[in-house]
Amino acid sequence: MVAYIILGIVLGLPLLLGIIFRVNSSYLFFSMLAGELLARYFSDDTELVTRLVTRRESVLAYSELALLLVPVILTAVFLRNTLSKGRLFLYIIPFLITGFVLAAFALPLLPEGLQQEVRSIHAGQRLLEGSEAIVGAVVFIQLVTLWATNRSRGHSKNH
Repeated sequence: MVAYIILGIVLGLPLLLGIIFRVNSSYLFFSMLAGELLARYFSDDTELVTRLVTRRESVLAYSELALLLVPVILTAVFLRNTLSKGRLFLYIIPFLITGFVLAAFALPLLPEGLQQEVRSIHAGQRLLEGSEAIVGAVVFIQLVTLWATNRSRGHSKNH
């Protein structure tokens, strides 16, 4: 049961943030990539700071995950209303696809016990084992979405 809750939260977070804050999925996607880079390159520093602030080992286990998620959440807050209500339905699928990449990045950052819990269900096992293919496919889809939805609509006039 816990595995389904974890998967639901991770997969649904971009959709939830996108709908509530009406943020373009490309912004959420690229902020998630920034969070992945932060988690990859600054996790040791974050762990050191977390050790200084708190002595609780349970908090330390989630410091790298926090580095991944904070840019996504801040992007949703700072760039709210960058998507019109009329175009929101076009972004449902990109939000869901972004959730798959978030799962591919976030699930390996969970403590080992939670990873085993997620791995015990078929969908969790597929997400944990197929993260490279998921990331590659979604990066391509997001780039195509970005290119297709942000074209200039008018012609500029020379005066």
